[in-house]
Amino acid sequence: MRSRAGRHGGDMPLSLYRLCGADWYASRFPPPLSWNHLAQELVPYVADLGFTHVVLDEGLIAVPYAVVCQFVETCHVAGVGVVVQRPASLPMSEAEFLEWCERCHLDGIDERGRDADGGCRLFGSDTVGTALTLHRRPRWRVASADYLSLGPTGRHRRHRDWVEALTPRESSRGLLEQVPDEGSALGQWRQTVHGDDWQRFAAFRACLALMWALPGDKQLAMGVELGQVLAGPWEAPLHWPLLFETRHAGMLRLVADLNRLYVNEPALQIRADESLGFEWLVDDDSDNSVVIFARHTESGHASMICLCNFQACVHYRYRFGVTGAGRWREIFNSDSVFYGGSNVGNGHGATTEAIPSHGHAQSLAVTVPPMAALYLRHETWFEEAP
Repeated sequence: MRSRAGRHGGDMPLSLYRLCGADWYASRFPPPLSWNHLAQELVPYVADLGFTHVVLDEGLIAVPYAVVCQFVETCHVAGVGVVVQRPASLPMSEAEFLEWCERCHLDGIDERGRDADGGCRLFGSDTVGTALTLHRRPRWRVASADYLSLGPTGRHRRHRDWVEALTPRESSRGLLEQVPDEGSALGQWRQTVHGDDWQRFAAFRACLALMWALPGDKQLAMGVELGQVLAGPWEAPLHWPLLFETRHAGMLRLVADLNRLYVNEPALQIRADESLGFEWLVDDDSDNSVVIFARHTESGHASMICLCNFQACVHYRYRFGVTGAGRWREIFNSDSVFYGGSNVGNGHGATTEAIPSHGHAQSLAVTVPPMAALYLRHETWFEEAP
């Protein structure tokens, strides 16, 4: 509770894990639901993956007060905040609901129950007064799904529209999500992506990396971290045996690593200015389905480049202009063998050359993996001595 003001004040990155308590519990234990047992399994799982909050369904509201408090306390001890989804119709008045949230030490309210585009309200240190509101920004996700459903020719024609959707338009922080539509099969995403299974997995890894690189806080629905959106529909909401398959286990590692980078890399966090630390470097390469943008820190150090390739081929010696001379280290590659990829990349990174490109005096020439996203961090301003 003491750390909540700092976390919800806007200075710290937020990553939310959205779940239905009964469904998550049923995937591990026989019913009836025990919130104590759920906490014992859920909290270590969420904390290990690096999520800062859990977003629980409205079923939490019907639970006895003492049980809710114990569940919330278990989450708080592990450093995990608790947000509850506000139902469309409350079993109590608005004032009573807010009082209940305050008594149970809940950390916020998700407004999706009332409005599909509603935001997520996070509370301050000791009251239910709103400290931060995260507004949903689904435009990039809808445009990316449409873009990936097309073949190479279709992507070439829609490239400009896709780039337009990726460009941040707001000057405040928002909420970027990978949440399946209500009422649709979790595996439906798998059916809409053009290509074979390998391309679908690679495209989804790249999409998640793109989401973490764009300005805004993150929210993932349960099952997405397993890559269940790429498996056939199952009767169970969570099909844990998928983790015995390399590509699904790799998806779990990828989410954990993205959350770790989100906390540790200042460039990925929100800057308090109109540009949000975002700058396009390459936004017009429709022939290769490549987009490249930079994220900058307020200090100007440790800037980061996100490079995404949505073609199923490797681009060798791909040259693009950069804002700073020196060495850029590859700190993340969604095509890594650890995530189930083909392990094409740039080793420890690349050094700039004095060859003008894309309006910059310095440029990099890198190997771009197929259907993948790379993060490059600016580490040294001058070329290292041999």
